[in-house]
Amino acid sequence: MVRLSTAAAKQIPLLAIMARLGCQPLGCAAGGNYYFRSPFREEQTASFVVCEPKNVWSDFGEPPGPGQKVAGGDVLALVMKLTGVSLPVAKLTLAAWSADLPLPLALPPARPAGATVATGLRTFTDVRVEPLTWASLVQYLSSRGINWPLVQRSVRHQEHVQQIFYQVQGQQRSKPYFALAWKTAGGWEVRSKSFQGTIGGKGLTWLPGHEPGVMVFEGFMDYFSALTYYRKSHFRCTVLVLNSVSLLGEALPQLREAEMIYWFGDNDAAGIRALHLLRQAVPSQCIKAFNELYRGFKDFNDFLTQTRPGKPLPPWGAEPSRLSQKAEFWLWAVFKERAPGTKEVDNIRRKCSFYSYSNDQAGLDQLRLLRNQLGEQLEYYRLCQRLPGPGRPFRILEYAGRYSVNPIVTP
Repeated sequence: MVRLSTAAAKQIPLLAIMARLGCQPLGCAAGGNYYFRSPFREEQTASFVVCEPKNVWSDFGEPPGPGQKVAGGDVLALVMKLTGVSLPVAKLTLAAWSADLPLPLALPPARPAGATVATGLRTFTDVRVEPLTWASLVQYLSSRGINWPLVQRSVRHQEHVQQIFYQVQGQQRSKPYFALAWKTAGGWEVRSKSFQGTIGGKGLTWLPGHEPGVMVFEGFMDYFSALTYYRKSHFRCTVLVLNSVSLLGEALPQLREAEMIYWFGDNDAAGIRALHLLRQAVPSQCIKAFNELYRGFKDFNDFLTQTRPGKPLPPWGAEPSRLSQKAEFWLWAVFKERAPGTKEVDNIRRKCSFYSYSNDQAGLDQLRLLRNQLGEQLEYYRLCQRLPGPGRPFRILEYAGRYSVNPIVTP
């Protein structure tokens, strides 16, 4: 029998070995990546990839081993895993197989390229979305404390949670990135161990229910955390996932129509400001804040996994105006009557309020939207922007109305 060195054995084409095993590729992606159903198990979706230029394989349906990002290896690793033999025996096995390898191979044509999506300064290419099947992504959900076998019982979760493959324009990479994808009105929220971002535009996610009320979450991981915590595959009332706290203003018209709002927002400064805004826009008796359940944690998912905050959270019950001292954009409003959401104490009626969102264009746009919604309730308003420099300088972007009322009056 011919004996092969380790280097020579690694040169035997993996595609030929897969053909000898009776495994036919189901498609070909950019960079010479061929997709197979795994030879290690029964599966419907191809999760086993052979990179022809590098002659290596990756199995995205199994958790990676120690020191690996993705399970896989070279042709010798494949033979050892398939047969359970040692390295010397694997080399002998390859030597025997190499005598009758089925060459040349009948390979499928390259799969059509996926979509190209521009998001901010990044452009994502070859974007493809498929049903969630890869074990490594399910394992990622498990690492976040999510009971996926429970959550996936709901058909609408299977529709909204997918696995996404993509490349980043300008990067030299033969294999696509992959991650979880949560469907929104504007695109996809993308999560993995190494990436958190958006492909497409930001947008809300509404999951209609059959009972009155709306449960509001900032992110889908918090929503899944609530399902896991309460041991539910779904909630009977409507669920709103904001996907960004700055989108709360966009949801206010629908939230004003809800009989009851169950708030599961974050306990950071942005979350407290958002709850303050909601209480300004909706009667307080229509809001039940459940974020006290996870007081001391940034959000529901951190509470579920007992992950303490990396930086101190605002004091419980802190005034939103104090939390907004570092805001880049803010709206200061004086109302004709008492400011919505404020209490009258000892006959003192507060008529002014302070609003801020995120420190970007989206936050400024939401403040302008809020200004329009408050409309006739306002006696005076000014929209401001923080400027660099000592002394907290700022400039007024817009203002209107009469600034001749006392913000605090005693009837």
